[in-house]
Parts: sequence; structure tokens; C-alpha cells
Amino acid sequence: MRAVAGRPYGRAMTVTRLLLLRHGESEGNVAASRAEREGSPTIDLDVRDADVPLSPTGEEQARALRAWWEGAGPIDEYWVSPYLRARQTLALAVDDAVLSTRTRVDDRLRDRELGILDLLTSRGVREFHPEEAARRRHLGKYYHRPPGGESWADVALRLRSFLGENLDPDRSGFGADQG
Repeated sequence: MRAVAGRPYGRAMTVTRLLLLRHGESEGNVAASRAEREGSPTIDLDVRDADVPLSPTGEEQARALRAWWEGAGPIDEYWVSPYLRARQTLALAVDDAVLSTRTRVDDRLRDRELGILDLLTSRGVREFHPEEAARRRHLGKYYHRPPGGESWADVALRLRSFLGENLDPDRSGFGADQG
């Protein structure tokens, strides 16, 4: 258990404010939408998921967030995924001086790991891994864990771990996440 300002940190806490944001549109989002639209079984990306940047639209979305943030009141700390697109979103939306002093990167905020289904469209999953398509239908989207990947239940546990360690009732926080 960790102590914050002399108080035990852990169990039941009151959070004054928690703002959550998904990253702006990424080049991966654009490629996935194009692949689905064209009926391709695969998503054409040549970088690993963690290194996918924002698209021009995603950059515009992040800059638009800056104006909203200026009226949102003070934010004590920023939490962000190590993924490039999440860090870019935050960097475009927040003043550099603020970022350098109040930003924490945490791997638990990353996107869901897709394992063997990474870079496959729904058609690709049906064609290349029909057994996984059947397992997903049987288990449901929330509980299906592809080989080498995570279920949404796994992601929820990862996020609970992060929040349990980081929520402090005397601060407001913001997370730029992946999921």
C-alpha cells in the first residue's frame, strides 16, 4: 500500500474528476477502415502498433482539444499510453511546459493486444483463423482472448490495476488511452 499526503492509498477513494480520452484518428484507423471498405483480409501497415502515428485528421482533432481543455479547469496530472499516437494527441493538446512536469507514461494504458489477429480485418479473421471467429461468437467479444492477445476482460483488469495505484482524491487526472 502506498501513502499519499500521509493517508493510506488504496481502498475506497473519492475522485474529484477523471477525464478519459482516446487518441485522435491514427494512420492505423485509416488503413483499417480502407481495408474493411475494400474487402481486404489484411490491414496494410508497415510499422508495429505502438509506432503508428496520428493521421492529419487525428492531429487536427488533438489541436481542437486544446481549446476545450483551456476551459476545463486545472488538471493535476496527465497519464498517457506509451503508444506514439496517444503521446502525439496529448502533446498537441497540452502546453509543452505542463507536459514536461505533469505527465506519466504507463504501459497499462496501451491498446488491447490482438495476438494472431493483429492486422487482420473481420474477413481476414474468418479466412485465416475460422476457429477464432467461431470461438469469438461462442464466448462473446468481451471474453474472447485470441492466442497471443488479450480479451477485453484482460484489459479491464489491467486498467483497474493502474487506477488502483494512481487515483488520489486530492487531484484531478486525465488519461489519453488506447482502448
